[in-house]
Amino acid sequence: MAFKRIIATLLIKNGQLVKSYGYTAWRPAGGLASALRNLDRWLVDEILILDISRRGGVNPEVLKTISMSSVSTPLVYGGGIRAKDDVVNLLEAGCDRIVLETLFLRQPDSVRELADMVGAQALIGCVPLVPGPDHPHLWSSTSNSDVMSDFITLINHCNSQPVSEIMVIDTRNEGFFGQACRSLHAKVIESGLNKGIIWFGGLDHEIAGILLKNPETVAVAFGNINFERELQIPRLRADILSQVHGELRRTRVGREQ
Repeated sequence: MAFKRIIATLLIKNGQLVKSYGYTAWRPAGGLASALRNLDRWLVDEILILDISRRGGVNPEVLKTISMSSVSTPLVYGGGIRAKDDVVNLLEAGCDRIVLETLFLRQPDSVRELADMVGAQALIGCVPLVPGPDHPHLWSSTSNSDVMSDFITLINHCNSQPVSEIMVIDTRNEGFFGQACRSLHAKVIESGLNKGIIWFGGLDHEIAGILLKNPETVAVAFGNINFERELQIPRLRADILSQVHGELRRTRVGREQ
Protein backbone atom coordinates (compact mmCIF):
# COMPACT_ATOMS: atom_id res chain seq x y z
CA MET A 1 0.00 0.00 0.00
CA ALA A 2 1.25 3.50 -0.81
CA PHE A 3 0.45 5.13 2.51
CA LYS A 4 0.67 4.20 6.16
CA ARG A 5 -2.65 4.17 7.95
CA ILE A 6 -4.39 4.96 11.21
CA ILE A 7 -6.94 2.31 12.12
CA ALA A 8 -9.84 2.64 14.55
CA THR A 9 -10.58 -0.63 16.34
CA LEU A 10 -14.01 -1.62 17.63
CA LEU A 11 -14.00 -4.56 20.03
CA ILE A 12 -17.01 -6.87 20.35
CA LYS A 13 -17.60 -9.15 23.35
CA ASN A 14 -20.62 -11.49 23.21
CA GLY A 15 -22.35 -9.23 20.70
CA GLN A 16 -21.75 -6.05 22.70
CA LEU A 17 -19.45 -3.21 21.70
CA VAL A 18 -16.99 -2.80 24.58
CA LYS A 19 -13.99 -0.94 25.87
CA SER A 20 -11.42 -3.61 26.68
CA TYR A 21 -8.54 -3.57 29.15
CA GLY A 22 -5.86 -6.19 28.67
CA TYR A 23 -8.49 -8.57 27.30
CA THR A 24 -9.44 -9.31 30.92
CA ALA A 25 -11.90 -6.51 31.79
CA TRP A 26 -14.62 -4.90 29.70
CA ARG A 27 -17.10 -2.02 29.84
CA PRO A 28 -20.05 -1.39 27.51
CA ALA A 29 -19.26 1.21 24.84
CA GLY A 30 -22.58 1.87 23.10
CA GLY A 31 -23.90 0.59 19.80
CA LEU A 32 -21.86 -0.75 16.90
CA ALA A 33 -23.95 1.01 14.23
CA SER A 34 -23.47 4.47 15.75
CA ALA A 35 -19.75 3.82 16.32
CA LEU A 36 -19.32 2.88 12.65
CA ARG A 37 -21.10 6.05 11.54
CA ASN A 38 -18.99 8.24 13.83
CA LEU A 39 -15.70 6.73 12.69
CA ASP A 40 -16.75 7.03 9.06
CA ARG A 41 -17.40 10.71 9.68
CA TRP A 42 -14.03 11.11 11.40
CA LEU A 43 -12.22 9.96 8.24
CA VAL A 44 -10.15 7.15 9.70
CA ASP A 45 -8.19 5.08 7.19
CA GLU A 46 -9.76 1.75 8.16
CA ILE A 47 -12.20 0.47 10.77
CA LEU A 48 -11.33 -2.87 12.35
CA ILE A 49 -14.16 -4.78 14.02
CA LEU A 50 -12.56 -7.36 16.28
CA ASP A 51 -14.72 -9.94 18.07
CA ILE A 52 -12.87 -11.02 21.23
CA SER A 53 -15.55 -13.44 22.47
CA ARG A 54 -13.22 -16.41 21.87
CA ARG A 55 -15.83 -18.68 20.35
CA GLY A 56 -16.11 -20.05 16.86
CA GLY A 57 -18.39 -18.44 14.31
CA VAL A 58 -19.25 -14.92 13.22
CA ASN A 59 -22.03 -13.32 15.26
CA PRO A 60 -25.00 -12.99 12.85
CA GLU A 61 -26.22 -9.76 14.48
CA VAL A 62 -22.80 -8.18 14.10
CA LEU A 63 -22.72 -9.35 10.48
CA LYS A 64 -26.15 -7.79 9.92
CA THR A 65 -25.03 -4.46 11.41
CA ILE A 66 -21.95 -4.41 9.19
CA SER A 67 -24.05 -5.17 6.13
CA MET A 68 -26.47 -2.33 6.92
CA SER A 69 -23.84 0.23 7.92
CA SER A 70 -23.20 1.62 4.40
CA VAL A 71 -19.99 3.33 5.54
CA SER A 72 -17.45 4.42 2.95
CA THR A 73 -14.42 3.68 5.15
CA PRO A 74 -12.73 0.33 4.41
CA LEU A 75 -13.85 -2.29 6.93
CA VAL A 76 -11.70 -5.07 8.37
CA TYR A 77 -13.10 -7.91 10.49
CA GLY A 78 -11.52 -10.45 12.81
CA GLY A 79 -12.75 -12.99 15.35
CA GLY A 80 -14.48 -16.36 15.23
CA ILE A 81 -13.58 -17.09 11.61
CA ARG A 82 -13.30 -20.82 11.12
CA ALA A 83 -14.52 -21.60 7.60
CA LYS A 84 -14.64 -20.34 4.02
CA ASP A 85 -18.30 -19.44 4.40
CA ASP A 86 -17.44 -17.03 7.23
CA VAL A 87 -15.05 -15.18 4.93
CA VAL A 88 -17.48 -15.16 2.01
CA ASN A 89 -20.27 -13.79 4.24
CA LEU A 90 -18.03 -11.04 5.62
CA LEU A 91 -16.83 -9.95 2.20
CA GLU A 92 -20.41 -9.91 0.92
CA ALA A 93 -21.42 -7.80 3.94
CA GLY A 94 -18.89 -5.15 2.92
CA CYS A 95 -15.66 -6.05 4.70
CA ASP A 96 -12.58 -5.38 2.61
CA ARG A 97 -10.20 -7.60 4.53
CA ILE A 98 -10.14 -10.33 7.16
CA VAL A 99 -8.01 -10.78 10.30
CA LEU A 100 -7.19 -14.40 11.14
CA GLU A 101 -5.84 -15.56 14.48
CA THR A 102 -6.80 -19.15 15.33
CA LEU A 103 -6.68 -20.31 11.70
CA PHE A 104 -3.47 -18.38 11.16
CA LEU A 105 -1.71 -19.91 14.17
CA ARG A 106 -3.12 -23.42 14.03
CA GLN A 107 -4.31 -24.24 10.52
CA PRO A 108 -1.91 -22.96 7.84
CA ASP A 109 -3.52 -25.18 5.19
CA SER A 110 -6.82 -23.35 5.75
CA VAL A 111 -5.07 -20.00 5.39
CA ARG A 112 -3.59 -21.09 2.06
CA GLU A 113 -7.03 -22.18 0.86
CA LEU A 114 -8.47 -18.79 1.78
CA ALA A 115 -5.60 -17.00 0.07
CA ASP A 116 -6.31 -19.00 -3.09
CA MET A 117 -9.96 -18.00 -2.82
CA VAL A 118 -9.77 -14.27 -1.98
CA GLY A 119 -6.09 -13.32 -2.43
CA ALA A 120 -3.39 -12.85 0.17
CA GLN A 121 -3.98 -9.08 0.11
CA ALA A 122 -7.34 -9.64 1.77
CA LEU A 123 -5.86 -11.55 4.72
CA ILE A 124 -4.11 -10.29 7.86
CA GLY A 125 -2.48 -12.58 10.40
CA CYS A 126 -3.03 -11.76 14.06
CA VAL A 127 -0.35 -12.38 16.70
CA PRO A 128 -1.34 -11.48 20.30
CA LEU A 129 1.86 -11.16 22.31
CA VAL A 130 2.99 -10.73 25.92
CA PRO A 131 6.43 -9.33 26.79
CA GLY A 132 8.88 -11.90 28.15
CA PRO A 133 12.30 -11.74 29.82
CA ASP A 134 14.09 -12.64 26.58
CA HIS A 135 11.48 -12.63 23.81
CA PRO A 136 7.74 -11.97 23.59
CA HIS A 137 5.49 -15.01 23.65
CA LEU A 138 1.96 -15.71 22.51
CA TRP A 139 -0.77 -14.59 24.85
CA SER A 140 -2.26 -17.64 26.57
CA SER A 141 -5.86 -18.23 25.52
CA THR A 142 -8.02 -21.23 24.79
CA SER A 143 -7.25 -20.84 21.10
CA ASN A 144 -3.47 -20.46 21.12
CA SER A 145 -2.12 -21.62 24.49
CA ASP A 146 -0.49 -24.74 23.05
CA VAL A 147 1.03 -23.43 19.82
CA MET A 148 4.44 -22.00 19.00
CA SER A 149 5.87 -21.06 22.36
CA ASP A 150 9.21 -20.34 20.67
CA PHE A 151 9.42 -16.78 19.33
CA ILE A 152 11.69 -17.56 16.37
CA THR A 153 9.39 -20.41 15.30
CA LEU A 154 6.47 -17.98 15.48
CA ILE A 155 8.24 -15.42 13.28
CA ASN A 156 9.18 -18.08 10.73
CA HIS A 157 5.56 -19.21 10.71
CA CYS A 158 4.38 -15.64 10.04
CA ASN A 159 6.87 -15.22 7.21
CA SER A 160 5.71 -18.41 5.52
CA GLN A 161 1.98 -17.64 5.51
CA PRO A 162 0.13 -16.10 2.52
CA VAL A 163 -1.13 -13.00 4.32
CA SER A 164 -0.47 -9.37 3.44
CA GLU A 165 0.26 -8.05 6.94
CA ILE A 166 0.67 -9.09 10.55
CA MET A 167 -1.30 -7.43 13.33
CA VAL A 168 0.84 -7.46 16.48
CA ILE A 169 -1.19 -6.96 19.65
CA ASP A 170 0.39 -5.95 22.95
CA THR A 171 -2.26 -7.79 24.94
CA ARG A 172 -1.03 -6.81 28.38
CA ASN A 173 -1.31 -3.09 27.60
CA GLU A 174 -4.31 -3.24 25.26
CA GLY A 175 -6.75 -0.53 26.30
CA PHE A 176 -4.23 1.48 28.34
CA PHE A 177 -3.36 4.64 26.39
CA GLY A 178 0.38 5.32 26.24
CA GLN A 179 1.50 2.20 28.11
CA ALA A 180 2.63 0.06 25.15
CA CYS A 181 5.72 -2.06 25.75
CA ARG A 182 8.50 -0.61 23.64
CA SER A 183 10.79 -3.57 24.22
CA LEU A 184 8.13 -5.81 22.65
CA HIS A 185 8.08 -3.52 19.61
CA ALA A 186 11.86 -3.64 19.36
CA LYS A 187 11.98 -7.44 19.55
CA VAL A 188 9.42 -7.80 16.78
CA ILE A 189 11.13 -5.22 14.55
CA GLU A 190 14.47 -6.96 15.04
CA SER A 191 13.05 -10.45 14.50
CA GLY A 192 13.29 -10.65 10.72
CA LEU A 193 9.53 -10.52 10.19
CA ASN A 194 9.07 -9.88 6.46
CA LYS A 195 5.43 -8.73 6.50
CA GLY A 196 4.11 -5.23 7.08
CA ILE A 197 3.17 -4.72 10.74
CA ILE A 198 -0.03 -3.30 12.21
CA TRP A 199 0.54 -2.33 15.87
CA PHE A 200 -2.28 -2.38 18.43
CA GLY A 201 -2.36 -2.07 22.20
CA GLY A 202 -1.32 0.76 24.52
CA LEU A 203 -0.31 3.23 21.81
CA ASP A 204 -0.42 6.99 22.08
CA HIS A 205 0.52 9.63 19.51
CA GLU A 206 4.21 9.64 20.53
CA ILE A 207 4.66 5.86 20.39
CA ALA A 208 2.63 5.64 17.18
CA GLY A 209 4.80 8.30 15.57
CA ILE A 210 7.97 6.42 16.49
CA LEU A 211 6.59 3.15 15.10
CA LEU A 212 5.42 4.76 11.87
CA LYS A 213 8.97 5.91 11.16
CA ASN A 214 10.00 2.26 10.87
CA PRO A 215 9.73 0.84 7.34
CA GLU A 216 8.21 -2.36 8.80
CA THR A 217 5.16 -0.47 10.07
CA VAL A 218 2.16 -0.15 7.77
CA ALA A 219 -0.45 0.96 10.31
CA VAL A 220 -1.17 1.83 13.94
CA ALA A 221 -4.49 0.99 15.57
CA PHE A 222 -6.36 2.67 18.43
CA GLY A 223 -9.31 1.30 20.40
CA ASN A 224 -10.68 2.71 23.66
CA ILE A 225 -9.58 6.28 22.95
CA ASN A 226 -12.21 6.47 20.20
CA PHE A 227 -14.96 6.42 22.84
CA GLU A 228 -13.50 8.86 25.33
CA ARG A 229 -13.78 12.12 23.40
CA GLU A 230 -15.14 13.24 20.07
CA LEU A 231 -12.89 13.31 17.01
CA GLN A 232 -9.96 11.49 18.60
CA ILE A 233 -8.55 10.05 15.37
CA PRO A 234 -8.25 13.45 13.61
CA ARG A 235 -6.44 14.80 16.67
CA LEU A 236 -4.15 11.78 16.79
CA ARG A 237 -3.45 12.15 13.09
CA ALA A 238 -2.43 15.78 13.54
CA ASP A 239 -0.15 14.90 16.46
CA ILE A 240 1.44 11.99 14.59
CA LEU A 241 1.97 14.05 11.44
CA SER A 242 3.90 16.58 13.49
CA GLN A 243 6.44 13.80 14.10
CA VAL A 244 6.32 11.85 10.84
CA HIS A 245 7.42 13.23 7.47
CA GLY A 246 5.04 12.04 4.79
CA GLU A 247 1.32 11.46 4.49
CA LEU A 248 -1.26 9.49 6.39
CA ARG A 249 -4.41 9.38 4.35
CA ARG A 250 -7.50 7.30 3.76
CA THR A 251 -6.92 4.57 1.19
CA ARG A 252 -9.30 2.06 -0.28
CA VAL A 253 -7.76 -1.37 0.31
CA GLY A 254 -8.23 -3.46 -2.80
CA ARG A 255 -8.53 -7.25 -2.85
CA GLU A 256 -6.42 -9.31 -5.21
CA GLN A 257 -8.42 -10.88 -8.00
